[in-house]
Amino acid sequence: MSGRKENQSSYINFSTGHDDLVHDVAYDFYGRRMATVSSDQRLKVFDLNDEGEWVISESFRAHDAIINRVIWGPPEHGQIIATCSYDRLVRIWEEQEMEPKGSNLRWKRQFEMRAETHSAVYDISFPPTSAYSVSGTSTGLKIGFISTDGVIQIYECREPQDLTHWIAVDVFHTLTAPPAKENEVAFCLDFCPSRWGGEQLVVGIMDKAQVYRQSKAGKFRPAEELKGHRGLVRDVSWAAGMGRSYHLIATACKDGHVRIFKLTTNAGSLAAPKSRYPTGGGRRPRPAGASAGLGAGLAGGADDMISAAEGEDAAGGAEDERWLVDLIGDFDDHHSDVWRVAWNATGTVLSSAGDDGNIRLWKAAISGEFQCLSVIASHRSGWEEQEVTFDD
Repeated sequence: MSGRKENQSSYINFSTGHDDLVHDVAYDFYGRRMATVSSDQRLKVFDLNDEGEWVISESFRAHDAIINRVIWGPPEHGQIIATCSYDRLVRIWEEQEMEPKGSNLRWKRQFEMRAETHSAVYDISFPPTSAYSVSGTSTGLKIGFISTDGVIQIYECREPQDLTHWIAVDVFHTLTAPPAKENEVAFCLDFCPSRWGGEQLVVGIMDKAQVYRQSKAGKFRPAEELKGHRGLVRDVSWAAGMGRSYHLIATACKDGHVRIFKLTTNAGSLAAPKSRYPTGGGRRPRPAGASAGLGAGLAGGADDMISAAEGEDAAGGAEDERWLVDLIGDFDDHHSDVWRVAWNATGTVLSSAGDDGNIRLWKAAISGEFQCLSVIASHRSGWEEQEVTFDD
């Protein structure tokens, strides 16, 4: 496929009306609604009209401090939004369709969850609602969130028709001790979008990325570590499987790199690919005879990661299933801090955003090697239009 020039007019500029820095933007499942959150403590919801313009439908104060993240709930449960903030709260909002737009009554707060250790909440994620647990029962509507001390809490709504009742089903620590207050921190998480094989999530914990998997007891345990990061892990994204026999996970790092990891089960039908990149980040050689990624989650460098349920019987859980981990993509094209990564709905195209003011799209060629598909340059980035070419 021949390259093409980037069209900066692909940007649609409109005013959000926020009075301070916008921290997060989220589209709904269909891409026709958008939510934004800001340091001004407000949540705004926009709708895409027939003319292709984003029109604000609601704006209201959602928290008492900076709002870090906003996400839309699974579409099968209606119009649900979750937000998290430095005020140590996660709040669930449900649209009241009978209320007029712009009335400040259209989005009702149905429930709020407080970080167990009274720390700021950094990230939130919904697992697929029809996923099955290790016991074979449906997990219903859940949400997970991580706070600045590395504690992850999982809540479940047993009756999704009534969003006012949620219960805590799991809590676990990812660090032996919280980071020093003077240190810059980064925490993020994302659930595996697959509806089969039990719940899994990938967690960014300071300068590490770790996969967590449920044990037979239904509690999350540390599994594979995604090695090679040389800075804070700003964001993680788990790609949809779409029938693949392996998983893809992307990370965004302060060291300026976008990394793509391939996870294959020992019983998988596809062998692990030959990677051009060392899974250890090139800092130390792999011991002779060791399998790439095998047992990586409990190997050296993860001794500061622990489970809150230490001492409980985890036999038959994550310890029984070791996955092969390969770093199949490592790109520093942003030449600056990378803040966000996100897969498309089919898990075939990855987008990344960095301090260079550009959004880069990555896609695997026929050979399976990921390459830059295109670069979308913002008006403020100072970059000229550029031609991007990738192999067929």
